[in-house]
Amino acid sequence: MEISRYTTKGGMHVAREICDQEYQPAGYALAQRLDERRGVLLSSSFEFPGRYTRWDMGFVDPPLVFTAQGRRFAVESLNPRGRTLLRAATASLSNLPAVRFDRIDPDLVKGEVAQTDERFPEELRSRQPSVFSLLRALIDLFHASEDQHLGFYGAFGYDLVF
Repeated sequence: MEISRYTTKGGMHVAREICDQEYQPAGYALAQRLDERRGVLLSSSFEFPGRYTRWDMGFVDPPLVFTAQGRRFAVESLNPRGRTLLRAATASLSNLPAVRFDRIDPDLVKGEVAQTDERFPEELRSRQPSVFSLLRALIDLFHASEDQHLGFYGAFGYDLVF
């Protein structure tokens, strides 16, 4: 087992343990726990020498959940680790001028991204204040070149283009 420590771009201190194992198809125990608890199981069973390898990655009980609809957003802590991360996330989001908080509690932060009247050229349109501004700020908070797996896992709805 390898233990490493690093600091994220946003100043969060992380200790991580890595344990390599021989490849086995996705763990039944993890898949079974996902029936009743939040988490994800990602799997690639395709192998091509020199290009693709088989891998599985998953987790249960994530510390935070980020949800958004339109310009409204919520960041919720799901466990004690999440409370710690939520404090840092709230501080990071409070640096964004377009963010307006409605509620800040130890386990939940809710708010809205204000609409701007400023006009943007087409090539910068995706940089207008939106829920993606929040995601970019949170990704910056947690980014670390030492860990390619630390991140946000989930899905966006098909109506995202609207």
